[in-house]
Amino acid sequence: MSEPVIIAGACGYGVWPSNSIEGVRGCLDAPVHGIEIDVHLTADGHVVAHHDYRLHADQSRLDGTWLSSPGPLLRDADLASLKRFDLGRARPGSRRAAHAHNEIDGIFLPTLPEILDVMKAAQGPRRQLFVEIKTDPAGYRESADPVRLLDQVLADLAATDWLSASKIIAFDWSVLRRLSSIAPGIATAHLTVPEAMHSQIVRDAAGDSPWADGCDPRHHGGSDLRAIAAHGGEEWSPHVSDVTEARMAEAKTLGLRVGVWGLGSAADIDRMAAWGADALTVSGPVWSVGQSKAGPAP
Repeated sequence: MSEPVIIAGACGYGVWPSNSIEGVRGCLDAPVHGIEIDVHLTADGHVVAHHDYRLHADQSRLDGTWLSSPGPLLRDADLASLKRFDLGRARPGSRRAAHAHNEIDGIFLPTLPEILDVMKAAQGPRRQLFVEIKTDPAGYRESADPVRLLDQVLADLAATDWLSASKIIAFDWSVLRRLSSIAPGIATAHLTVPEAMHSQIVRDAAGDSPWADGCDPRHHGGSDLRAIAAHGGEEWSPHVSDVTEARMAEAKTLGLRVGVWGLGSAADIDRMAAWGADALTVSGPVWSVGQSKAGPAP
């Protein structure tokens, strides 16, 4: 059995500031096969890498001053105004500060083309790029329009000749359905909402999840995996907490690859690899299979 591809989640958020150019540079010097980023679309049409739909008050400074309330929705702000916020440190004493890694002043919101320029200039083999399309199908009240966001992502990837080295991933399966119709050769993965968060899903009048794009698991024996297969998916991408050896085997039986995310320990990495995962999105600093036996990397 071959070892899984190792992807640095959010540019190695367990080591460097998440979704940052500095994180990209660090990942390119780490023994990983690729990098994962979260993307949004600004009001003036730029794809930017950031996890949340808006800037977090405890992670954002404007002219050296912490925000007193959450920042603007990324979709409602232009790139120039968003570039003014320093995102490199968490507010001292905040919950974010308790989980911060390698804080750096002068971390600004990067665009997808800026990230691709750094990756293209790197020495060695071309690294893969997993691009998570961050949209909210429960009305798209805070996220960008999924069609415009996906189209601009594809345009940016094509401009750097990175389509063949990219994978589009999404919790919003409608994005993946559209992608399969307009660019069927691009790799995809169906992200699934962790079971611990199912109670937070705002369902439609029929009781279906809007994230499943008409393939709610309740219509497929309660199985996320069978729902993904029915939706035309090629890869199941669950949080590590949702994976069992039996579910991994079921995915393989259905012809699905498995790309697990949320891994932060050597033990989790080794367990998922032993069960047959194809890709592992990890936070770092553990980047390889076998470290739970060999001990932490120097």
